[in-house]
Amino acid sequence: MRRANLTHAHSGDEPQPMLGRLLIDKGLVTKDQLDEALRERAIHGGLLGETLLRLGFVFDTDLARVLAEQVGIPFLNLEAIDVDAGAAGMVPRSLGEELGALPVRFTPEGGLVIAVADPTDATLLPQLQLAVNCPLVLTVATLSSIRNGWRNNLRV
Repeated sequence: MRRANLTHAHSGDEPQPMLGRLLIDKGLVTKDQLDEALRERAIHGGLLGETLLRLGFVFDTDLARVLAEQVGIPFLNLEAIDVDAGAAGMVPRSLGEELGALPVRFTPEGGLVIAVADPTDATLLPQLQLAVNCPLVLTVATLSSIRNGWRNNLRV
């Protein structure tokens, strides 16, 4: 497996802060809202962030920013940048949509910057590495902006 070139502040030995704790500390959710979301998730499954979004307790941009902070990689506002069509074409659209990932630009060193919706997904990086033959730099963006990016780039 090729090693990814990630911008990542947390080492493998360093525990990541809990998402719920970060959201409470930032005043984005209350303890009661977190408890309700955890009960919902226990019943219906899924990710905590998705449950919080579905219940309307947090905005997708706030969630994405906190996820980025949690894993120590940058947040990227896809609404504010132009996606490089050549970069987007490096990953098949079907795979990008399935993974919630959108290549957005090349680095000066020849790496590929990819915006992802769920940086905590352990299967994400290996699948992207199989599809792309260059160093990867992950950033976090909202799932809705990633989907819009694919629609606007019209890559098949």
